[in-house]
Amino acid sequence: MSDPQQDLDTLRQRVAQLDREILEKIAERLRTSRSIGEAKRRAQLPIRDFRVEASVMQRARTAARELGFDPALAESVLESLIEAAVRTQVESQPITQQGGHQHILIVGGAGRMGRWLRQFLEGQGHTVETCDPVDGDFASLAQAQQRNWDTVVLSTPLALLPETLHEALELPGKPLVFDIGSLKSHLVQPLRQAAQAGHRVASLHPMFAPGTVVLTGRTVLVCDAGQADATEQACRLFRDTAVSLCPIPLEQHDQVMGGLLGLSHTVNLLFGQALQRLGLSFEKLGPIASTTFAKQARTAAEVAAENPELYHQIQHFNQCTPQVYQALEEGLVAMRQAALDPDAETFLSLMGECRRYFFPG
Repeated sequence: MSDPQQDLDTLRQRVAQLDREILEKIAERLRTSRSIGEAKRRAQLPIRDFRVEASVMQRARTAARELGFDPALAESVLESLIEAAVRTQVESQPITQQGGHQHILIVGGAGRMGRWLRQFLEGQGHTVETCDPVDGDFASLAQAQQRNWDTVVLSTPLALLPETLHEALELPGKPLVFDIGSLKSHLVQPLRQAAQAGHRVASLHPMFAPGTVVLTGRTVLVCDAGQADATEQACRLFRDTAVSLCPIPLEQHDQVMGGLLGLSHTVNLLFGQALQRLGLSFEKLGPIASTTFAKQARTAAEVAAENPELYHQIQHFNQCTPQVYQALEEGLVAMRQAALDPDAETFLSLMGECRRYFFPG
């Protein structure tokens, strides 16, 4: 009979050898990515090619299934490799696109989304500078007036967007101006007025986190403020990527966000608060968690780790928040009564309503 400890040591040595081989392949991949970046610069092509990245991810998922392991693991590995490859390729100043190059100013460029936008737009071949009192090329829009900009992107906190929009409209040359705010109610009137006055304004909302690397399957909401040409120009910055551009009426945006953001944030925060009030330790629950609890806890933990000021603004500035909480309160009362009723009929009815919402017909 073989020695179990010796067998374990042999297996660990094999894992260490495999780790080394994997890392050597990663190094080779990064060297190849650097060569690809140099070839792109010579051909005057943008660094990012999101359609190629989508193909890479699909190839990884297919290979994972053929090799017998979870495609999600392959996606996670490839996302990290793509991110590393992009960083490698943008180490040198990218060559600008022929005919499509723009001088772009990002207001609020020191924020997480502002930094993501800069990397994204520079990867597309544009010249990008930032306006931000914390860490920007310009500390204020007044300083940025010395340049003529093709496009100005507003990535400031929600509360500052109306004032920032007003200042951006005073920049010389009448650049395209659009915000990427997650709420629009407080911008509807100033955007409409600016459009009527002839300013090139639009409004976008990227529906993904600033750490996103691969844009396959991601969505950018597009709100036309009354200047169709300006909206198209803003969309053009994302048009050649794998992202989906989804038009939505400006006045309806926040109602939709009440469900997509406000409600989902609230439910997950309440989940964590309820566990705390029940005195149930997350550390003790983790090892014995059911599949449903594990999924919910993972999402709730991600929400709890986000920027609390931003999440408060998403709730506070949305005019539809009272309706969201009313619907949530009414649903909770109904579920509580149904759960405590010895007769299961009401509970079954409520669960049936929920099932029909997700699986109509």
